[in-house]
Amino acid sequence: MKKPKLLLINPYIYDFAAYDLWLKPLGLLYLAAVLEENGYEIIFLDAMDRWHPDVLKLQKRESPRTKKYGDGYFFKQSVEKPQEFQHIRRHYSRYGLPPEFMRKNLDRIRHEHDIDMVLVTSGMTYWYRGVHEAISMARETFPKAGILLGGIYATLFHEYAQRHSGADVVFKGESERTLLKFISDKTGLTIRKQYQGYDDYPFPAYHLYPKLDYAALMTSRGCPYRCSFCATHEFTDDFHRRRPDKVVEEIEFYNVQRHIADLSFYDDALFVNSDKHIKPILRQVIRKNLKVRFHTPNGLFAKLLDAELAELLVESGFKTIRLSYETKNTERQIQMKKVNDSDLEKALRHLESAGFPRQEVVVYLIMGLPNQKPAEVSDSINYVHQLGAKVSLSSFSPIPNTQEWAVAVRDYGFPADKPLLTNKSIYPLKNDYFTYDDFEQLKMTAIQGNRKQNRHPEETGWSISDYNVYA
Repeated sequence: MKKPKLLLINPYIYDFAAYDLWLKPLGLLYLAAVLEENGYEIIFLDAMDRWHPDVLKLQKRESPRTKKYGDGYFFKQSVEKPQEFQHIRRHYSRYGLPPEFMRKNLDRIRHEHDIDMVLVTSGMTYWYRGVHEAISMARETFPKAGILLGGIYATLFHEYAQRHSGADVVFKGESERTLLKFISDKTGLTIRKQYQGYDDYPFPAYHLYPKLDYAALMTSRGCPYRCSFCATHEFTDDFHRRRPDKVVEEIEFYNVQRHIADLSFYDDALFVNSDKHIKPILRQVIRKNLKVRFHTPNGLFAKLLDAELAELLVESGFKTIRLSYETKNTERQIQMKKVNDSDLEKALRHLESAGFPRQEVVVYLIMGLPNQKPAEVSDSINYVHQLGAKVSLSSFSPIPNTQEWAVAVRDYGFPADKPLLTNKSIYPLKNDYFTYDDFEQLKMTAIQGNRKQNRHPEETGWSISDYNVYA
């Protein structure tokens, strides 16, 4: 039986701002690796690949605009703002491979391959326009191929995606084993391997990229916490961890075999039970003398960062450390059960003692939470700056199936059926005491305070925790 051919697509996006903060469709790459291991031929089109030849040609560049740790700027083109965003005083853009070049690439693939099925992933809920366009193009180009959709948008706005995306089937949550069985049933190709756990999966299929500046990895899936604004539980029911030796094996593979120095952790709970997980991982990295630079675009739990862990972070090669704090408001801290002032102060002391300068630590804050006033955010910004750290300020956006979503819909009249309006750049929960001008002023306060720390402001208003990583 011939190998079935599957086309996997990571679409381009529309947004007010986007930056490649070690951003890869990790779930899609895991899925590609699992499918390859089971006898499928994978054709891969990542419209957000900054090394794509067509993107470089458009920019008249031989290489993308990349910073010293592999992060960099996506190619963008200004586009007309949707009607819902006309009041926002910011430019709106499409990032990644433009539609006409998407079509050209799809036509090339059609001439070279007899595609049996198309799999499309989706990121942020309000990026769905690019997802729908990619599905429409795939439908035109491969009219006989079934089209499957998964990812963040597909999970959180599942019914909306079923009605409007144009995909034949829409999947929710973790999908490697579910999709493998579905595709096997459709193609008649027998499943070769049964996957009992996360460590059974092959490494993500990074070989599908001709050029890599960095790699992203996960040592766990899910999170033991249930923050009121987070929907991690929608993607996986349990908190799964990989064996430390398997994680180190993957790190060593990227570093030694692929010659990649910059590696980012996508975990939501990297520090949980650190004595049995991240500490053994970092000790092995140090013992093997791997020359890596680690980055954590997700917010880390400051309350779990002790002196020993701080020393291991520095010695093993961490260059980017971001801590979750969210707010200085005591009542919210108790509600979130995540971090308090003492936890943050202690974490910064440990990092500084280990040799990681305070002014290089980024602390995540949220503005625009339900019932939050500007003074609370201002106090939080000033407090973090007084501690000598840098602020990354993100406006709150309600996420379906969370406690805060219910509050937003009930008390603020937030529309439950419009994923476009979940874009945090439009400051979704405006009210009489938190106006658009308040948001803009707080953003400038954070930027100005960061400059006083001799650092540059964030290039983007969102983090990897916003862009979840499941296919």
